[in-house]
Amino acid sequence: MSQSSAVIFGAGAVGRGFIGEIFNEAGLEVVFIDVDQALLDELARDGSYTHITVDKGTRDSKTIAPVKAIHSENEQAVGIAISHAEIAATCVGPRALPAVCRTIARAVRLRVNQGRPPLNLLLAENLHDAPRKVREWLKAADPAMTDAFIDQHLALISTSIGRMIPVADQSRSHQKITTIEVEPYRFLPLDVTAAKGQLVDAKAFVIAPDIPFEYYSDRKLYVHNMGHAMCAYLGACCGDTYIWQAIGRIEVRFFVRAAMIESATAVAARYGQPMGPLLDHIDDLLHRLANEALADTVARVGRDPRRKLSPEDRFLGAVQLCRQESIPSRFILTGLAAALNYMEMNEPGSSVTMREVFYKSDLLSEQEREQVFAQLEAFQGGFDCEQQLRIVDQPFKRSWVA
Repeated sequence: MSQSSAVIFGAGAVGRGFIGEIFNEAGLEVVFIDVDQALLDELARDGSYTHITVDKGTRDSKTIAPVKAIHSENEQAVGIAISHAEIAATCVGPRALPAVCRTIARAVRLRVNQGRPPLNLLLAENLHDAPRKVREWLKAADPAMTDAFIDQHLALISTSIGRMIPVADQSRSHQKITTIEVEPYRFLPLDVTAAKGQLVDAKAFVIAPDIPFEYYSDRKLYVHNMGHAMCAYLGACCGDTYIWQAIGRIEVRFFVRAAMIESATAVAARYGQPMGPLLDHIDDLLHRLANEALADTVARVGRDPRRKLSPEDRFLGAVQLCRQESIPSRFILTGLAAALNYMEMNEPGSSVTMREVFYKSDLLSEQEREQVFAQLEAFQGGFDCEQQLRIVDQPFKRSWVA
């Protein structure tokens, strides 16, 4: 009897570093679908890859096997893999996901034609409201993918990816390109209410049907992602290369933690959850950011600030949530100002464009804009903690007060 299998679209950092490990521990053969031919060739040749968990002073290495690899353009092989899979996952990133949905649509139709049961598809993406967006992309890809068809044959399951996996260190030429290094954190909250039938039994799954899954997704975006990015932008202002250097500065840690607490307070209020576990989560995150062994860079975490400043993303989304729950967001606004400063450091003149966006929209109140622009101006001379606190503490800036 052949081993049960799991299909993963995306053999990148999250695919090999997290989802592949979870499925392997559940006793499943892991089948990767990707477009990187060199990576696929090595995975297929070895039938395995090396997975290394790094922490302060330790490196825990293990082999993930058995593994197969298929190019996404090989429609027949992808269709066969999906037809036999016990479970599947996507971890390709928001930009590639629409194209991957076309591949998934064709493969799922083949699976249905073979009389296979509904497929649980984990959406391991850093994408808010992923099930709705994936549903729309599936429907656009194939007229047969109606809402009724999807509801009957496919479960689109949200997840919250919390594990930090930096870009591979290219200076380690002795390592194979398939080798992946990750942090010890290994919990995967998922929306079990969306699943069809029995889910694969995996130790890393966090299943809490009594808590709305939006609690986990908002916690990830507005606490974890916001704080992580803010650490990068403040670190860049201080001239730091690595995240561990930035969070090691007491002034950076103070501002990042304060912003995380603002977001967490709003998340707790929105979903009626206690603050205690959220505070523990924040302090655990700060500890993890200080993991020097990860060698996670300010440049990687801070990249694409324009996207991170979009209305529904980590900064402005957190500000909106705080406003809705009558929670102050003055430290989150400091992070927003630091992000604008980062844009200006790397692309002179770009922050002027963003200023115009804020002036012409209702994304920020007048008082919030005044705080952000005053802090942005202060950042031009570096990160002066006392100066930034004086701006934050100006009473008229607290636009949340009725």
